[in-house]
Amino acid sequence: MESQQSPIDKISNSPQFKSFMNKLATFGILLTVVGSVMKLSGVQTGETLLIAGAGILSIVSIFLGRIFPCPFHVGKTLWKFSMTLTGFALAVTIIGLLFLLMHWPGGNRMLMIGIGTLVICAISWLFFLRHYRKNRDVKVFEEQDEKEDNK
Repeated sequence: MESQQSPIDKISNSPQFKSFMNKLATFGILLTVVGSVMKLSGVQTGETLLIAGAGILSIVSIFLGRIFPCPFHVGKTLWKFSMTLTGFALAVTIIGLLFLLMHWPGGNRMLMIGIGTLVICAISWLFFLRHYRKNRDVKVFEEQDEKEDNK
C-alpha cells in the first residue's frame, strides 16, 4: 500500500519544480549581483534590481525544505522542519542585508535574528548528523552480526 502524499509534496517532489527553483535562484543571484554593481556605480535602477533579486532569493530560500531531499533514512520530518526553518532564517538574513544596503531602519535586528536562527539550525544539524551516525553504526554492526550468525 502506497503512502498518501499531500498535493504540496507531489508538486515539490517533481523534477519540474526543482528545475524551476534552480532557475529562479540563478535569476535572483544574477539580479542581485547586477543590482549591486549598478547601485555602487550610482545608477538609480540598481536599487530596484537589488530589491528584486533579494526578494527572489528570499522566496527561494523559504522552499529549502522542499527542494533538498532528506539524505538520511530516518528523520525525514525533522529534516523538512530543519530545512524550512533554515530557509526562513536565510530569508530574514537576506532581507536584513538588503535593509542595511538601502540604509532602511531595522536591518541590524533582522540580521541578528536571521543569523542567530542560522546558528541554532547549524547546531541542530550537528546533533542530527550525530544521531544518524550512531544509528548507522548500530545498523552496520547488526548486519555484520547477522552475517556471522548465518555462516
